Amino acid sequence: MSNISIRSSRWIGAAAIAALTLAAGCSSEPEEMEPEVETMRVTIGTTVINFSGGTCTPVPASATIPAGGAAVSATFLKADGSPETIVTDQEFELKVEPAGRFTRASAFAGTLSGGAAGTTAVTFALFHKIEQHEDFGPCSLPITVQ
Repeated sequence: MSNISIRSSRWIGAAAIAALTLAAGCSSEPEEMEPEVETMRVTIGTTVINFSGGTCTPVPASATIPAGGAAVSATFLKADGSPETIVTDQEFELKVEPAGRFTRASAFAGTLSGGAAGTTAVTFALFHKIEQHEDFGPCSLPITVQ
């Protein structure tokens, strides 16, 4: 065998080992799963509001709360109506704006303060705390304080 053939064989062998090592390293990383939320269900007092799909159109179209405020909670549902189990309080939270009107009790619940009578827009979103972005929303809802 000539020196050129030996060098070529060594180079091809080294390249093959490097490619296998690289491929093995890439496949061992866990794949990040994203939630498949189709509906964000927000309960304000006794009113249940569904924000569905990409349009974020609320049903019903508004909510009314007393001047003393109201409890708020949210659940996140897949297309079949079952809870999205990837959405956990370790990684996600309900984001409410304006934040000054919301007092958090847990990742997905709190109290929305009422204040003076009138109507204002409040937005709700599923916020991914680790990646610092919204996975659903923000969705706006007119809220009337009585």
